Amino acid sequence: LWLLRRRGAGRALWRTAVAAAVVSVAGVGVTRVWLGVHWASDVLGGWLFGALLVALAVLVYEWARKRPGPPAGRRG
Repeated sequence: LWLLRRRGAGRALWRTAVAAAVVSVAGVGVTRVWLGVHWASDVLGGWLFGALLVALAVLVYEWARKRPGPPAGRRG
């Protein structure tokens, strides 16, 4: 979703992707609890951990992008 937003995806594509992501993530989490293979706290923890990983990936990407490169003409 972040990459779609970054690349300037159209409004219809963006909304469709968000809807698909929400249905997918929520659906998998709810069915895990419903089938009795995970506790609700496990699912909530997984959602929070996933959100943390995405946030860290975006932060690292933005940090690396803004970081100045080596001076021109100088190669390692």
